[in-house]
Amino acid sequence: MRKDIIDWLLEGPAWLKYAVELQLLGAKADVQLVLKDNSIIEIIDRLKDIRRGIPAIQTGSMNADEYGNPYWDLFFLADLGLTAADLKLNKEIDDFLELQSEDGTFITELGMEPGYFCKSAILLSSIARMGYQTDPHMLKLVRLLIASQRLDGGWYCNPNHNIGNALQYEPSCPQDNLNILLLLGQYPQYRNDPKFNGAIDLLLNHWDMRNTGAQVVYFGVGRRYQSLRYPATRYGILRVLDALSLFSYSLKRASFHNMLDFVHHKAVDGKYSVEMPSSYTDLEPAGGPNRLLTFIINRIDERVTG
Repeated sequence: MRKDIIDWLLEGPAWLKYAVELQLLGAKADVQLVLKDNSIIEIIDRLKDIRRGIPAIQTGSMNADEYGNPYWDLFFLADLGLTAADLKLNKEIDDFLELQSEDGTFITELGMEPGYFCKSAILLSSIARMGYQTDPHMLKLVRLLIASQRLDGGWYCNPNHNIGNALQYEPSCPQDNLNILLLLGQYPQYRNDPKFNGAIDLLLNHWDMRNTGAQVVYFGVGRRYQSLRYPATRYGILRVLDALSLFSYSLKRASFHNMLDFVHHKAVDGKYSVEMPSSYTDLEPAGGPNRLLTFIINRIDERVTG
């Protein structure tokens, strides 16, 4: 890791400095400085709001394809290494977890069927990272996810694709695989488990198909997928690399390293710029390299080399 890049990252806002110190340098970081940052205060207030925060998830009005809601606010805060206790969000999160159905599922949007794991897995992967890995609700969902694997080792929302049904031999959904793998990757005991190799292979094989124009379950790996953005609300190269880098099997695959090299070639003197902006990358001044993106990519690199 280049010292000049680390020094540049540490010149960023308090929340970025905290993430770098904690996750890249392994140092003791001062969370109090983060909690005084106006951008972080605004996100915490939004998460506590009964109309647009965590309490509003039960209304079903949230949309995982949009920024500025609990899906991605929690994702961003978890990426920084902040916990629910740090942010005083335990009550809101505990209340949300109590919405879990008897079968272990979470219904987070209007019209969702219980088996639509891809949506709830975004929320639950962030909550797991924020100190809830061993919560009984979390473990109940994880057991359900593992029991719901398809023949190719992945997942698909439509029950017609389940084992024993008409479309059981069709490929799993890349979006489901991505979001669920990010959740399962929060558990060290699963990072070396070969039962998830099939789900990983689907994502890596999809990348290998990028020059053919082929899609898997309506998802492609073209320009939008390849663009540097944070986070990709649906399916994007950085989120795929971030999730797969948690699993040792991925690091043995040439396709993973090819994908990472593709991203590395976008750097200018070790720094990365936003190609598709979001409300989170907009927290930094526009027009130059982006510290948040650069941090995320360096964190992936650390997992690979470490």
